[in-house]
Amino acid sequence: MSSRSQTASRRRPHVGPLKITPIRVMLLVGLLGGLGFLAYATFVRDQLQVPLMATGFFMVGIVFAAMAVIALLSVVRSGRDGHGGTAVAAALIGGLLAFGALMSLAGAIIMGMIWTGTQGA
Repeated sequence: MSSRSQTASRRRPHVGPLKITPIRVMLLVGLLGGLGFLAYATFVRDQLQVPLMATGFFMVGIVFAAMAVIALLSVVRSGRDGHGGTAVAAALIGGLLAFGALMSLAGAIIMGMIWTGTQGA
């Protein structure tokens, strides 16, 4: 890589070795917002606690799913470039993110089922 291309790529904002991109910022805001909303819903004690928790789980699940897709794209890109170690690490992280997404979405579905089951009482 030439020094000119290194200088051009470092003009954009970085946090350590990671570039700050709009997608990463949106995912970070979504994840922190979803976790904050879920924490708020955990401590609220009223009739809306269950649907609030379902919404928080859903938000976190969608963010984790988007991050898992990005990890999948990173696996493909790293594999094509011949970076086997990076591809394996991205695959492991992506698998954990996909697992987190499925568990969060399952939590949202369970909370929704609890909410619909308690409305008649």
